[in-house]
Amino acid sequence: MIGSSIRHDANLAWGWWLRTVSSPGWGVVIVDEDGREWQSVRQAFWAGRLGMSLDSEAVVNEGLELLLAMLASRSRDIVGPVETGAALFGGDPRFYRLWTYWLVSTGLAEAGRMRTPFEATVTHEGASVIRMLVATRPPELADIAIGKDAMALFGTQGSTTECDRERFDAAEAALRRFRFAVIREDLFGQHMVEMLHRDLRDPIPMVRTIWTVVCSDAGSRDRLHLWMHDRSDRWSAWGELVLQKGPHSLTQLLLELLNASAPSGPPTSGDRPTGTHLAIPNRS
Repeated sequence: MIGSSIRHDANLAWGWWLRTVSSPGWGVVIVDEDGREWQSVRQAFWAGRLGMSLDSEAVVNEGLELLLAMLASRSRDIVGPVETGAALFGGDPRFYRLWTYWLVSTGLAEAGRMRTPFEATVTHEGASVIRMLVATRPPELADIAIGKDAMALFGTQGSTTECDRERFDAAEAALRRFRFAVIREDLFGQHMVEMLHRDLRDPIPMVRTIWTVVCSDAGSRDRLHLWMHDRSDRWSAWGELVLQKGPHSLTQLLLELLNASAPSGPPTSGDRPTGTHLAIPNRS
């Protein structure tokens, strides 16, 4: 199994030890430590590390995208299992449960003796896999999710440098693929959360508001925005939903996800859980 004996570094992309060679008739190929040749690092990971089939490129990309979403969700440790199952698996707990147990069995996440697989944390190898999958996403998938570079541009949640219209508009020069953002705004005496969109295919790609919700006060507005900020890897998917089915479709989806993320037991005191905020980046 590729990389099974490698000492993984969370700061390096998976496959850093692989090498490239020129192969007659194939051009440049990836060669693993066992001498096997692959067309890409993604193939080496999918087939060599995970033992999956390469018969369909579409299936490979779909599987790797879902794996990336699962690893990113576990690395943040903010979104609960019920909501994750609803967002990634259409609410079917069987698929989410199977994927969770499989993720631990691969060694990309670990639960430890006293925890269940649903409490597993991403291993060093899992973190390096995230870096590799982010760096090698196909161009047709580049717009699916917001990148951490874009989130860094927006500043820290709740700070004075947090994302606003001006910063989103200025992002065009640095991030040509950056299309959606969720912001807080006070207009006309109302406290609002809005989704902004810029279509870079337009002759003049102006920023426009495609979804808005008005909150009763600033506190509830800030709580909703914080909840959406913690799920920034879904902003592009939410934005595409608005463009395809209208603003009401996102409102309905958010109500379902908010219900899924609500605690099932009585409220408890304590601070919000901590964790690394790792969105699924896109390529820029």
